[in-house]
Amino acid sequence: MYRFSTRFSAVGPRASGMSGAGGVGGWADPSALYTNPAGLGYYQASEVSGSLSGLLSRDESTYQIFSDGPASQETGDDVTARLGHLTGVYNVDTEQGSLVFALGFNRTSAFDRELTYTGENSVSSITDTFLPSGDEFEISEEDGTTTIDVIPIVPFVAFQAGATEFFDSRFQDDQYPFLQAVAPGRSIRQDGTVTRGGSMNELSFAGALEVAPNVMVGGSASLSYGTYAFENELTEIDLDGEDAYSVVAGDGLLEDFQSMLFRERFTSDLTGFNLRLGLSANTVEHLRVGFTVETPTWYSIDETFTDAFIRTEFGNGTLTYGDDSGEDAARGAFDYRLQTPWRLSTGVSYTRAPFLISADVEFVDWSQTSLDADATAFDVANENLEEYDYVVNWRGGVEYRSENGFSLRGGIAYRPGARGFDFTLADGEETDRSRLFLSAGAGLPLSEHLSVNAAWMQERSEDQFAPYSSVTPPGESAAIDIPVVDEDIVRNQIRVGLRYSF
Repeated sequence: MYRFSTRFSAVGPRASGMSGAGGVGGWADPSALYTNPAGLGYYQASEVSGSLSGLLSRDESTYQIFSDGPASQETGDDVTARLGHLTGVYNVDTEQGSLVFALGFNRTSAFDRELTYTGENSVSSITDTFLPSGDEFEISEEDGTTTIDVIPIVPFVAFQAGATEFFDSRFQDDQYPFLQAVAPGRSIRQDGTVTRGGSMNELSFAGALEVAPNVMVGGSASLSYGTYAFENELTEIDLDGEDAYSVVAGDGLLEDFQSMLFRERFTSDLTGFNLRLGLSANTVEHLRVGFTVETPTWYSIDETFTDAFIRTEFGNGTLTYGDDSGEDAARGAFDYRLQTPWRLSTGVSYTRAPFLISADVEFVDWSQTSLDADATAFDVANENLEEYDYVVNWRGGVEYRSENGFSLRGGIAYRPGARGFDFTLADGEETDRSRLFLSAGAGLPLSEHLSVNAAWMQERSEDQFAPYSSVTPPGESAAIDIPVVDEDIVRNQIRVGLRYSF
């Protein structure tokens, strides 16, 4: 749920060039809808603006089972391009003060990235996790026919696809009757791909009013919507050659296990609503301060999922479950609700020609996040969310503007992880999912009313992925050792846009 609430540090080309710094203090920029709507009050004219955004993601992975064991590296690249923002600002002609309205679209986050990894493993297999425990299957015999009923979804799919098999001889000897395709101790190569995609967007209506000389108040109402898509695919390839594992298929046997493909996926469609209230004022000469309060975003989420698609290849054939329309045991849909935390921000900007220097901070208490559904209780999930910490996000930026209107910009922003540390890397180092943003940008007037702005913003973070869980297989006394994939993620955004005032 945390991933749905994390955002870019900035929207729009000018703000992105400064990593978003300056928006909370208040400025006449389309990004005011995203940071502090009171800043709209500083507009001296009406305006339309828009931008395109390209995202280039690189995910460098390190696959490792033990901290002192061999490691292998892979790199996954992903490139997407979307509309970045589209905003219209209307400056009402007033006799005194300022009254401004705006309607705008902003892409507030993107999930796009691809992780690839590969490595050799002789201590565990995902097929170890497919074995049903003693109370998860039922065996019945009638008129010489044995009926096997595997209850959990993923073990059921694995059994149907030949990744596990029931052996009657073991059952008759009062042994645990199932075996996995990859027997303990056999060597396999594990090739994986994890694909994430989609984005979050806001459609906002906002207004600002000058309530006293150089004191602006503003508010916005935003429809937040988007899609998150996740797919995890793992292929295990046998490296040891012919084995004794076999699967009954029709009237014959499939023998000599070659490989197994496992795939899971889900797609979440989100629709939510939030409000922002802001204040901005010129307190002393050259200095401007601002404050923003943002309500939680109340999301309704529709999720469709496939818990397992499995294909097992043998030397003399293949078994698959999940590719036929009737093989839908692992498919489903689920609706639930998410409430994100309140956000409190304050910012300051100092302007003295030809420079603008700005900074802001944002307080978010992630323990306020909560889940709810009509048919399901989220007691355990909400208890886990309560363990999340509060964070203080910060941004800083500078803009140089020459007499002819040409601008250069730079910025930095930091988004701490929601916990003190979230995971331990394979080398033993403790780290979290904090994100660091670095940015640069430029602006150029093309005419009295038209200007072009461009920005580059880089996001750096670390993550970790486990291809499967560490379980204790039935009949074993210890949990399996599993590989972990450490991720070093770099995402570069390029934004180019036009602004036309009238």
